[in-house]
Formats: sequence, C-alpha cells, structure tokens
Amino acid sequence: MSVCMDKISQSKNELENIKILLDRKSKEIEIIKQISNQINKSLDLNLIASSMLSLMNEFFGFKHSMILLVSENKKYLNVLETYGYEKRGIGAKVEFGVGVIGIVAEKKKLMRMANLGMQRSYMQAIREQVQITNKNKLQDKVELPGLKNVESQVAIPMLIDNELVGVFSVESEKMNIFDKSDEILIGILANQTASALENARLYQLEQKRLKELNKAHQELESLNINLEKKVEERTSELKALSEKLSKYFSPQVYESIFSGKLDVKVQTKRKPLTVFFSDLQGFTELTERLEPEVLTELLTQYLTKMSNVAIKWGGTIDKFIGDAILVFFGDPNSRGDEEDAIACVSMAMDMLEELNKLRISWRKKGLAKPLNARMGIHTGVCTVGNFGSEDRLDYTIIGNGVNLASRLEARAGINKILLSEDTYLLIRNKIICEKKEAINVKGISYPVQTYEVVKFSLENDNLIERNIPGLSLSIDKSEIEDNKIAIKVVSEVLKDLKSKS
Repeated sequence: MSVCMDKISQSKNELENIKILLDRKSKEIEIIKQISNQINKSLDLNLIASSMLSLMNEFFGFKHSMILLVSENKKYLNVLETYGYEKRGIGAKVEFGVGVIGIVAEKKKLMRMANLGMQRSYMQAIREQVQITNKNKLQDKVELPGLKNVESQVAIPMLIDNELVGVFSVESEKMNIFDKSDEILIGILANQTASALENARLYQLEQKRLKELNKAHQELESLNINLEKKVEERTSELKALSEKLSKYFSPQVYESIFSGKLDVKVQTKRKPLTVFFSDLQGFTELTERLEPEVLTELLTQYLTKMSNVAIKWGGTIDKFIGDAILVFFGDPNSRGDEEDAIACVSMAMDMLEELNKLRISWRKKGLAKPLNARMGIHTGVCTVGNFGSEDRLDYTIIGNGVNLASRLEARAGINKILLSEDTYLLIRNKIICEKKEAINVKGISYPVQTYEVVKFSLENDNLIERNIPGLSLSIDKSEIEDNKIAIKVVSEVLKDLKSKS
C-alpha cells in the first residue's frame, strides 16, 4: 500500500513539474510575443531600444540596462538607449575588447561578472595611472553610464546570423541578476531586438540616402538653373560680341569662320576672281571744305549704301581705303566664273544708281559740289586667303588682278564702269558694253583692251552667236571696225557653203 502511495506521490510531482515547465514555456512564449509586437511596431531605433529595455524590466526586473550598437567601422560600440540610470550617457563609446561590453562585442559570447566591488579599486588605480601618463583614454567625452555600487553585470551579444549588431548590458547591485535558465530566453529576445534594430537602421540609412539624394537633386537642379542662366548670359554676351565682330568681316567671311569652313590661320590659295575697285572723284578737295563731323557722316552714308549693294549681289568686301572700296567675287563662295563676273558688273551698275540717289539727298542738304565715282573691274587669277602673322590676320587678295582693277578705275570716266577684256568675255551675253582703247599697265607686258559698261540687257544686241555641229559663229558688232569688210567676209563664207551644197 505504501509503495502505491509513493508512486502516486511521485506521479503528482512529475505532473506538477510538467505543469510548472509548461507554465514557464507559455510565459516565455507570451514574453517573446509581447516584446516582438512592441519592437516591430516602429522603425525608430531609439523607440525600439527603449521599448525593449522597459519590457525587460517589466518581465525580469532589470532596473539598470542599456543597448549599444556597433559603429560603421566595427571598431567600437555606441550607447543607443539606457534604462534606470541617472545619467543616460547616450552616444558614449566602448572600444572592442575594452571592459565587459567590449570583450562581449569582440568574442560574441555572453559574459557574466560578479564581485565587481573588489575590482573597482583596481580599475580606479589603472584610470589614475592612464591620466598621469596621458597615453590613452578609457572613455570618450560622453561618460559611459554605470552604477557606483555595482556587484554584477551581464552583457549579451545581439546577433543576426552570427553578425554582431550590438550588445545588451544589465547591471545590478545584487550578486545575481537572473537565473541561468533565463539566458536562452533573454538571448532570443536580444537577437529578436537585434533584427528589429537592424531593420530600423537600414531604413534610416535608406531615408538618409534618399534625403541626401533629394538634397543633391535640388542642388543639381539649382546648379542647372544657375548654369542655364549663366549660359544664357554668356550666349547673349557672345551674340553681342559676334554682332560686333561681324562688322569687321564680309558676311561670307564671317559665316565661313564661325561655321568652321575657314580655318583661322595663315593660308592662301590661287583661284579665278572678279575684282572690283571704286573711288570718289573730288573727295580729297571735299575733305578740305567740310567739317570733319559732316564729312564723317557723308562718308558713312556712302560706304553703308555701297556695302549693302555689295552684300545684296554676293560680293566679298575686302576693305575700305578712305573713300575707295575693294570688293571681289569668287571666294569664299563662287557660283562660277561667268556668274561671278555678271554679279560683279551688276553690283557696280546698282552702286551708280544708289550714288545718284545719295547725290540728290546731299544736294538738298547744301552740298553744292556733287560727288562722282569711277569703277574698274577685272577677272583673273589672284591669291586669296589669310595673310599676316599668327597673332594678326587679314583676309584679303593680292596679285596683278588687283592692280589691274585699280588701274582700270583710274582710267574710267566719271560715273562709268571700265572692264578688262577678260571680264567682258564673261558678261557680254548679259550686259552691253562699248569697246574702248587698249591701255598699257605697269607690270603687264601687253596692252589691255578695255570696255565700258553701257546697259544691262537680257540679250546683247551687239552679239550674235550660233552653234551647230560643224559650225561655230560668233559676231560682236561692237568689235567690228569696218562693216564692209565684215560683210565681205561673211558673204565669202556663204558663197563657199552654197557651192558645196
């Protein structure tokens, strides 16, 4: 009977122990659940840490505790949050391997310390010695929180896949902080908190990165606005400058330079050009009679009108020499030798019409003595391009062709256009000319036949040209000196053709 009673009593004890164990496991599950719910409600590091420390005190009676996080360089820990201390010590640093917390961080192992009161005098002596030698510091400017009469300390590593996130530290004035049976549960809670803290840290890093990106985007946007403004201002300045520079170049030259077609360096070439030269008769005398201001105004009006006409017909204005004007056709753009020559003579005729209008205007302003022009045109091979030095260039033409145009201008009549035979042969189908005397020009060994422009016509009445296979006929009536001889020659040709038909 007594044996049976013993077995019953033993069974009751076993059941009681199982019940106690079940109650403990249920409590542990509840604790894990409650702490998990609290720490996963937020992505705020400090709120997660303070919630965890408060709940640990509620469930385990940890009156003094703290959580420290690993720094980015993983060389020390920073105090994130504390509980129960008079001085919170947020931000205090603990180096890896220094003190209980530092050793736990380095070893990633839970560590218990007891009888700490006996060690305080030793640590104080070490601290004083370090201060005397001034070789090191035990702590940073922010003092690590701690109890004056601490007797025991437990530090638990907070891990995620064996990667240290931080350390959970508990201090007490009692010898034992918690039973060893609680270590597994507290370790689970510490690691769970580590996971929540890491998620929050990553979230904060992402928010910080987004904030920095937004700031960088705003700065970039501001920079772009400022850059666009500066570019606009600079473009406006360059436009104004280019407009000023354009007045120093012929439009064709200006366009060729700024489009990159013409290199800004010393370079020349030989090519056929039609050269125009004009001068005002009586201008020297006029300079003596007029005030400089009036003379300047008059000359400006004249050169402006003539320049507009030159540009209209596609001429390249080489230079102004006082009242003289040098223009050429065929570079940098050419429409062909014949078209360039026709355009040049057409320009000269147009200039004479504009000069006549100016003369009427000047007469109304009291300029009694009229200004008249002489013009010379020659077509020939010239050297054209950039002349000068590497620092100073002049786009111009040189050669006998330029000299001949100048000599033709000097031999021209008042308000007349005198051409060389080279130009006449190119324009005779479009413009009627009158043959003049041949002139001798310095530098040219043969006499130069000249022609005076009469009028512009779609067909030249003096020119008869017919071309068929086997027959090329060209008669220029202005060139014929004796009509009877010309008629005789043509009659003989006709008689010969009839006899063979």
